[in-house]
Amino acid sequence: MPPHELGRKPHPDTPRAASLYPVLARPDYKMSTATVRWWWQGGAWLDQGQTGTCVGNAFAHRRADAPVPETGINEAYARALYVAASGDTTLQQGTSGLAACREMKQEGIISAYHWVTTPGELRNTILELGTVCVGVNWYNSMFEPKAKYGTRRAYFTVDHSSGLAGGHEFVINGIDLAPSSGPPFYRMKNSWSQDWPGNGVLGPGTARFALTDLESLIFNEGGDAVLISEVP
Repeated sequence: MPPHELGRKPHPDTPRAASLYPVLARPDYKMSTATVRWWWQGGAWLDQGQTGTCVGNAFAHRRADAPVPETGINEAYARALYVAASGDTTLQQGTSGLAACREMKQEGIISAYHWVTTPGELRNTILELGTVCVGVNWYNSMFEPKAKYGTRRAYFTVDHSSGLAGGHEFVINGIDLAPSSGPPFYRMKNSWSQDWPGNGVLGPGTARFALTDLESLIFNEGGDAVLISEVP
């Protein structure tokens, strides 16, 4: 068994949904001149444990944090969202970001969801609009990010030769296009508790993707990225 369970599945309707509801269609979409953005992430720190509920956890984190924090988000909420989206009461089969979005829309929790379809849109969305739920292939090398570039911050190594472990959903809630060391990166918030990633590197509960690594996972390997619009 891997050190943590996964649970993200691609959905065959996602490409069509992305073409119908791109993030560019949002009336507040605008180009950014900023180079860094950190969205608040202290609303909840969830731990899916050895379940496949990462999609529920990712959207729960998104709702608990910025840009529209919602109180009362906990692990029970994340699991309930997962079950409603997937119909899987075993908590092991996994589901898709699209299924979660459809469920939240049906429940009236969100008013819309928009898909990020290019690397430029992803960067701009994080800089200007809010945090994004992302689902990608997950390789064995990614379970234990390591400190790099003379810092104690955890960075992923995306090594395809390490073997594909499955699919995982998480939140991207920060970006730095001009860091003082290392390549430009995205900050991801994971659903494996604040103790992750451990190994003496700084988190808590977060790690960094080099921009090109994450963008390749999303846009070249069948991943997806979605921005939700909460109901006021």
